[in-house]
Amino acid sequence: MKHILPLVAALMLSACVKPVPPERIAQAGPVFAPEIAFAGDLTGRGVLQTPGGKPARGITVKSHGWVQGDGSFRLDQTITDDRGKVSQRHWIMAKAGEGRYLATLSDAAGPVTAEVTGNLFHLKYLMKKPFVTMEQWLWLMPDGRTIMNEGTVRMPGRTVARLSEVIVREGEPVR
Repeated sequence: MKHILPLVAALMLSACVKPVPPERIAQAGPVFAPEIAFAGDLTGRGVLQTPGGKPARGITVKSHGWVQGDGSFRLDQTITDDRGKVSQRHWIMAKAGEGRYLATLSDAAGPVTAEVTGNLFHLKYLMKKPFVTMEQWLWLMPDGRTIMNEGTVRMPGRTVARLSEVIVREGEPVR
């Protein structure tokens, strides 16, 4: 019994510990400037998983980004899932102050919240499907070419899917 009490106390304390929010894990290294990190051609490969961890489907995302004449940044994407379904979407982003961007997405039902902290890019938006939200955390890796993307798709009261994706920028790394 006297050996069990410390274990029970440790378990109770660990239940009180909150997970570290992703923005607290932002690291030194290349700052995530979307207009630079997503410029040119990129390829992303990932998987959407159900809440139980079962892979729902694999995805490949081909992207091409560029600065437009008005100074905004455009990112066109072609998404192909492992069943062969292909969809297109595009982003428009414009700097709106220190670490903030105004953004729109063809898949979103309104504006996209977009913020940068160091090498971390955080996106949140309401999708066109009723009551479905997407939140993404993207980290620019120290090599300046690789982006880790973790996303969560939610409906009220539950997580619908989780996205894990590795995106690689072709060409020169971001410095």
